[in-house]
Amino acid sequence: MIRAVIFDMDGVLIDSEPWWREAMAEAYARAGIPYSAQQAVKTQGMRIGDIARKTLEEHPVEGWDARRLEESVCERVSELVVAHGRVLPGVDRILDFVSRGGLKLGLATSTPRKVAERFIERIGIGARLDVICTGEDVRRGKPDPEIYRLCASRLGVEPQQCLVFEDSVSGVQAAKAAGCRCVAVPEGCVFDDVRYGVADFKIRSLEDFDQMMGQ
Repeated sequence: MIRAVIFDMDGVLIDSEPWWREAMAEAYARAGIPYSAQQAVKTQGMRIGDIARKTLEEHPVEGWDARRLEESVCERVSELVVAHGRVLPGVDRILDFVSRGGLKLGLATSTPRKVAERFIERIGIGARLDVICTGEDVRRGKPDPEIYRLCASRLGVEPQQCLVFEDSVSGVQAAKAAGCRCVAVPEGCVFDDVRYGVADFKIRSLEDFDQMMGQ
């Protein structure tokens, strides 16, 4: 029986993924590091710190370390999302499902806490969340299941009692490895990616959520 809902944030609650890509492209350009759309898709859902470390291992740049690159991206994406971020359709539909079922509500995002808090404020969901877990709360980022196991534990439920909403392949893999039920909500450009096959359900928008998925 489902006792809790856990949201990923970027690309599920708010259309921040394009702004992450823009912020990364700008920061990488300043550092003189190559950046491509293919790379953006490959790293979607991963912690920005992990991405920065891996990037600089492959493309070392004098005067830049992973921390500086991460902070540069985070500062810019915060500006972009606060200014332009759009809350995605269907969020209220899921919140109604949570309220009617008396379910607990958690957030499990790879985004650093400082940035996540600004996004949450933009979405206007802070008062509804029982638990917030960020990439800073775990040793290993998605696709490792640690963040979903931690979120379930803090919510006081078993992972098998959680319904997760995820947009990235790495996030879906993390949720399923933790033992959660998972609804994938991929971007249109990757909707047919076969790797989403591990999800229990796949929908194009939160507006397409059917309560039977949470039974």
